[in-house]
Amino acid sequence: MKYKALITAMCVSMTTVILILCLYDYTARRAADALNSQGEEAERLNIRQQFLQELSSKEHMPQESVQQISGHYDAKVNDYYVKVAYKDEPDVVYVYDKNTKGQFVLMHILAEGGTQPDDRLKHKHRFSPAP
Repeated sequence: MKYKALITAMCVSMTTVILILCLYDYTARRAADALNSQGEEAERLNIRQQFLQELSSKEHMPQESVQQISGHYDAKVNDYYVKVAYKDEPDVVYVYDKNTKGQFVLMHILAEGGTQPDDRLKHKHRFSPAP
């Protein structure tokens, strides 16, 4: 009788250890995926396309004026944003986010070599929040 109880206790203990290890592995993989998440490629392309369409329709600026555009995912706020460099200002990167109304808003201006005076920035008014 004691022998059966010992075998049963060992089987339960081994099963518990295996389940804990599987759960630990699953949790670790999910956490790594969340930390390394760059967002879905389709969504990053979609936000780029939306920005180019709004640039053309609302700002009356041709898409060809953009030198470089990239869509990004911000895990902190769980949303996408775009970084844009214009052809006539290749050393300045403008960061635009979508607000709650679905409109793009200028969030940051990144200039190579530090900040530039506001009067030298040609596109600071694009999608700027109303004063």
